[in-house]
Amino acid sequence: MKLAADSIHACLPYAQERGITLIIENHYKDDFWEYPEFAQKMDVFCKLVDAVNHPNFGVNYDPSNTYLAGEDPIELLKRVSHRVVTMHASDRYLAEGTIEDLRKEEGGAQGYAKRLRHGEIGKGLNDYDAIFRELKSKGFNGWISIEDGVDGMEQLARSVDFLKRKIAQHWP
Repeated sequence: MKLAADSIHACLPYAQERGITLIIENHYKDDFWEYPEFAQKMDVFCKLVDAVNHPNFGVNYDPSNTYLAGEDPIELLKRVSHRVVTMHASDRYLAEGTIEDLRKEEGGAQGYAKRLRHGEIGKGLNDYDAIFRELKSKGFNGWISIEDGVDGMEQLARSVDFLKRKIAQHWP
């Protein structure tokens, strides 16, 4: 933990001089990685975020990655919402089994979790009303980038439409 926090701190003067905000995402391992990411679990991620209290450091929140870690995305958001600078809008659905099944196998599977799939935003597991309420309550006004289109441009267009409606609903 100290090495990770010290490494981020070492980059902050350079970022600050250039008006750059360094961001850490609650990320999930890639298809080719054999081991979980260092800060994949909520407690470790939050401890690292708390260890770097600086105006040029924040969080890129991805609610789907929390499911992939076998944890609750709203719980994580509530713990870091005051530090969220950007967000990845994405959605996942269970292709098989349950969230509990995913929790049992997390860490032992090579690559990306096979139980979860990318899906159309607004049709998966994420509760965008709860996410946007929490972000709005903290004054969030950053970028929301879309992670979708796995199943084509039509799906991406539907995800964009869903997000536009939700953003207009929560930030009229």
